[in-house]
Amino acid sequence: MQEELLLIQAYLRDADSKSNKNESVKMWVKQVRDIAHRIEDVIDTFLVEIEENHPKSSPWYRKVCMWLKINKQKLKLSGDLEEITQAIKKIYQLRINLEITIRGADNEQIDLVPFRPTKPTDVDDSEVVGFEDDKRNIIKQLLDTNISRRMVLSIVGPGGLGKTTLALKVFKSAELEKQNPPVTDENLQAELQKSLTSKRYLIILDDVWRDSNWEQLKTGLPDPKNASRVIITSRSVDVALAADCNTQPYKLRYLNADESIALLFRKAFQQHIQPEKYPLNLLQVAEKLTKKCSGLPLALVVLGGILSRKERNYTAWNTTEETMDWHDEAGKKCSQVLAMSYEDLPYELKPCFLYFASFPEDYKISGEHVTRMWMAEGFVPKDGARTIEDRAEKCLEELVQRCLIQVTEKSWNGYCEYCNMHDLIRDLAITKAKEENFFTIFSKEGEDVNQLPAIKPRRAALQFSTLTQHGVYSENTRSLLCFGFGQYSSNDCSFSKLNYSGFSLLRVLTLQGVDMTKFTQTQWPNGLVHLRYLGLRDCRIPKDLFSKFSFYNLETIDLKGSVSVNRGIIVLDVLIPTLKHVYGFWNFYLRLQWDHHTNLQTLNYVHIETEIVELACCINLRTLVINFRGIKDNERALQMWQNLKVVLRRTEQLVYFGIEQFGNIMRRRLLPFGGTTDLPCHGKIQNLYLKGKWIRDICVPSVEMFPPNLIKLKLTSSKLEEDPMPILEKLLSLRILHLGTYSYVGTKLICSTGGFPNLEKLRLHWLPNLCHWDIEEGAMPILRHLRIDACLSLKALPELQKVPTLQELVVNYPLPEARETMQGDKDLHKIKHIPFVRIGRDWSA
Repeated sequence: MQEELLLIQAYLRDADSKSNKNESVKMWVKQVRDIAHRIEDVIDTFLVEIEENHPKSSPWYRKVCMWLKINKQKLKLSGDLEEITQAIKKIYQLRINLEITIRGADNEQIDLVPFRPTKPTDVDDSEVVGFEDDKRNIIKQLLDTNISRRMVLSIVGPGGLGKTTLALKVFKSAELEKQNPPVTDENLQAELQKSLTSKRYLIILDDVWRDSNWEQLKTGLPDPKNASRVIITSRSVDVALAADCNTQPYKLRYLNADESIALLFRKAFQQHIQPEKYPLNLLQVAEKLTKKCSGLPLALVVLGGILSRKERNYTAWNTTEETMDWHDEAGKKCSQVLAMSYEDLPYELKPCFLYFASFPEDYKISGEHVTRMWMAEGFVPKDGARTIEDRAEKCLEELVQRCLIQVTEKSWNGYCEYCNMHDLIRDLAITKAKEENFFTIFSKEGEDVNQLPAIKPRRAALQFSTLTQHGVYSENTRSLLCFGFGQYSSNDCSFSKLNYSGFSLLRVLTLQGVDMTKFTQTQWPNGLVHLRYLGLRDCRIPKDLFSKFSFYNLETIDLKGSVSVNRGIIVLDVLIPTLKHVYGFWNFYLRLQWDHHTNLQTLNYVHIETEIVELACCINLRTLVINFRGIKDNERALQMWQNLKVVLRRTEQLVYFGIEQFGNIMRRRLLPFGGTTDLPCHGKIQNLYLKGKWIRDICVPSVEMFPPNLIKLKLTSSKLEEDPMPILEKLLSLRILHLGTYSYVGTKLICSTGGFPNLEKLRLHWLPNLCHWDIEEGAMPILRHLRIDACLSLKALPELQKVPTLQELVVNYPLPEARETMQGDKDLHKIKHIPFVRIGRDWSA
């Protein structure tokens, strides 16, 4: 049956590219998918019974009972397999009747070019707002005669963003010699090359989908070294880099709020309207309408066309806003354009994309955790040359490059830390997930989740749901994602009524903001044989939680923000050889077992002390952040540091290392750290986090204490008395620096000329004594982001005109008078060159 499943999955993979062309094929694919799911359920259910009833160290009569249960399950399995065999025969016969040809089965190569019934332009308005600056920037690059080679400039972005419109605006701005030699398909390439060899040319290639398309075209585009230019529009960054890896792709932005309003009114009124003449009775509802479009020009154009046929009053426009449906006839063009991006995805990437449908709107999605969920589901194909984590990261990167996912925050190593989806693309994902029975989503307050047993969803996401009865479960569900917001949220009463023990086939389980101490004994999610990902963020959990589980395949556990009863220590001492990634909290204790945790790659924020020597078994660790509790004695702290250094001799893969001393900020705390120089992984550590006062009572660190290839450094509670900048600015690889709460207790900081040559982000947080900060000319030459939080004594900004690369400045002050001082006329000239400035009273970390 497993072999049959592999064959069926191969059929699904090959039929996928054809299913959007033919309704019969689409129906057949759905039936094949249902059969594949049925096979998976039967096999996995049987494995659960085997694991739970396998005779182990039990009395003989107990073993007999277990074997009887297993034999009963074998009989049931036999009946299930017979039913499936008959269903498969019907499916194969239907394929023949429908004349569906499948690559491999029928030796036919399916055309993989995405189906495009029409050739829509991104925006039908050549005068669309917001592109004038983009047009000038591109023309400036094209006319740069210092670049004599043929340069390919790619404009990239998702469907509907206006790439074609922008390219046409550039084209119409150019004075071009128009010659159209007669050519045929056969001699096109040769004639094109002949025609262009002696000329300086500008050619625009619109909507290039794959780098293979460019490979076919480029031979007809010679490089006469006369500053010829090619413009490509594409939804894929990969295409752009394949065409010209030496030219940065031009990533087209979304329209801002003002530009969106302007475009909406222009299309609704069929004429240009000045902002001061916007109808006041329509402005408020127009803002709500444009917010739904999230700056996508095509959506605004489509919506404006709808409004142009409505009465120009609040009632008519508000009704449109409340009933707006991008899947009706009026929105068909918009959804077609967006759907093409999905259809063009490789088969393996489609479930990864659809998984984003499970997250609530505007949810801060962790790139690291969503890839761990993909791995748990088995979506990530194996690649012998790379780890599965690297392969999953590559899948996320490809979705970003295809402009289907937006990166909102990058991690220290340049990868996606947090991301989200454009609202319309999210709607597309939800629609496709529903069509393919991929995810069932309960997203509205009061939805009846009691339907779960009847629906039997493959995967279920619960957001703002209210249950009417206890004990609801679905034994066929593979992923259960319950989203609350904050600790013990209002949704808690909903999630606390589920019967988690009934979800026996789960591979992914996440509970956010749930008080698990309210669970009855029958609700406990024990016996989850197939569980690979367990997320318990911001939950209240019993101390003995993990003693109730039977873990066989768990790979990732996330406890960030969770607490236990009376804020005690949560202990995980269950032997789980498969465990790879652990995200803990200050109260989480992992009891390692020698030679049984060699697969561990991530130990992030885990309390460890007495059994520190057991860390030596974790030879594949890449991330290690540990917490030492209650160490106030210098000699004890020094001994702990020496023990840790000995243990870390085997962790040669470590790139992120952090240690912290837990305790009240004002108490004397001693952090067992004296420099990383003598660590075996010293040269590989790129991210270092230190919280607490160092054991050697160091007033200022030395360069030698830090790894030579350090990219990110975060210091908290170090209480350094002397200005650390003269030392830290000599860390040549440093790109991110965070001086956190009480990291420095002095009064003055000086960044000198030539210092911090590669620093891109700098954050100062709660340095209460800092009153003066001086930046010399030539310091921090590529700094882009600066954030200053609650530095209560700092009354004025440094001379930021000396940092011309600064793109974002955020200053959060708690006192109104301080904020007014920063916004005074005296300082405004210093920050006017920065695109984004916010001066406010934001206390968020």
